[in-house]
Amino acid sequence: MTQVYLGLGANIEPQDSLRAGISELRVTFGHVEISPVYQAPAVGMDGPDFLNLVVGFECAMTHTQLIAWIRATETKHGRIRSPGSNNKPSSHGLDMDLLLFGDSVDEAAKVPRPDILSCAYVLQPLADLAPNLIHPTRAQTMRQLNQSSELGQTLRSTQFSF
Repeated sequence: MTQVYLGLGANIEPQDSLRAGISELRVTFGHVEISPVYQAPAVGMDGPDFLNLVVGFECAMTHTQLIAWIRATETKHGRIRSPGSNNKPSSHGLDMDLLLFGDSVDEAAKVPRPDILSCAYVLQPLADLAPNLIHPTRAQTMRQLNQSSELGQTLRSTQFSF
């Protein structure tokens, strides 16, 4: 079993999207730890604010299997990834990003996900959920990374129950 952390976010029907994502995770993986939920402005695009959180769970899948499961789950809940979009940011429902897959480091697969170090809406909830977790390439805990970050992004904690 591998300890996995995913970032979840949505700005189209975000409450429904996140609840659907958590439900799918619980059905597939059982116990899922959930961070606080944060509201953050859309970055790099026009659109409503996003709701973001991080989840952690034990996973028996390989990295490749988990990515396929994530994409299938996003698609099942209305996420459309346009092949020619050049990954331009756009408003969307359920979005799941693999942040950490155990201690794996694979730049080509974006593990650990660079957003951990560049996006407050990823780092803050990850630090809340797993403050003593050590980043695989930075040799610092998530708490230390969060406390020393100068990301300057505005987050607002929101009350949200699953």
